[in-house]
Amino acid sequence: MLALRQAYGGTELVLGPDGSPWAFLKEISSDGNVSTVDVLFPASPVWMYLDPDYLRMLLLPLLDYAEKGGWPKTFAEHDVGSSYPQALGHNDGKEEDMPVEETGDMLIMMAAYLRRVPRAEARAFATRHYPLLKKWAGYLEKNLPDPGFQNQTDDFAGSIAHSVNLSLKGIVALAAMGQVAELVGQATEATHYQQRARKDIAYWAKQAKDPKAPHLDLTYHDAGGQGTWGTLYNGFADTLLGTGLIPPQVRVMQANWYRQQCNAFGLPLQVPHSYAKSDWELFTAAWLADQPVAQDLIDRVYAYANTTPDRVPFCDLYNTVTGRRTGFEARPVQGGIFAPLAVRSMGRTSSHGDPDSAA
Repeated sequence: MLALRQAYGGTELVLGPDGSPWAFLKEISSDGNVSTVDVLFPASPVWMYLDPDYLRMLLLPLLDYAEKGGWPKTFAEHDVGSSYPQALGHNDGKEEDMPVEETGDMLIMMAAYLRRVPRAEARAFATRHYPLLKKWAGYLEKNLPDPGFQNQTDDFAGSIAHSVNLSLKGIVALAAMGQVAELVGQATEATHYQQRARKDIAYWAKQAKDPKAPHLDLTYHDAGGQGTWGTLYNGFADTLLGTGLIPPQVRVMQANWYRQQCNAFGLPLQVPHSYAKSDWELFTAAWLADQPVAQDLIDRVYAYANTTPDRVPFCDLYNTVTGRRTGFEARPVQGGIFAPLAVRSMGRTSSHGDPDSAA
């Protein structure tokens, strides 16, 4: 209930330019941006599970601005305005760019939404926005499998070069674009995106593995030094959309490693820090739902929320050793607590949103 209230409480229904219902999301406790993509993405599982049409309304301002506004870049925008609720955009292109992060988020959320609505509705929505999605996918193709030095959603930890986790998001997003292309009848393009994703994941699996330890490194090519590692929460999208890109042996290896690294209140986000993000921990639990570590993560996040001595609205960035708040509070990203349920909801529908005949 804490997570549910914060997710919806950070949003507001508004009227779009044509009078149709939209929804804005506020980036709370970090700054006041309007409809920040990398805040909407961690929050989105709650709407994937409970309210797909509300997710559509949250996506609409971002799609509309990129299609009809003055956004000048080939990747997805970070937000639609610096100061909530003024959705003034960034026509000069000056914003907190997170190119692969935001672009991957948008493609993944679009593919997830399309799986949760009836086929005809999904096809119409996908067709309407296909040119934009294709442009964004083109950006990812040019910048993967190694995005180089880029900012990403965990910007409090700083930008990172050759990020294993960020690269994975972009690769899964290309597979998501393949699903969108298939839905709108673009079979050749669907095959292209799927093949590209498979090619990139082979590079990813080889370059991400630590040569001397049973885990993936934080960065490709040992750029961060051997022994570095982080929480691979972007595996969530691979499970959510059923893309099946991450090799099974990698899943098992990471699950075993994470179980060994858990502290009393959860799994650290990345070395050398002891802080974690509750949303990403549940994303990881959803990705590794068939592994024992999944319940460990759920139990530890619950223990943190239930016993933390900090009397503030549910904080998503906290210390896994002490259970104390590190930063942030009252943010809608706690919708990510619903990640395991979002995965289960996808299992009850086919790739185009119709009831699964096996269900």
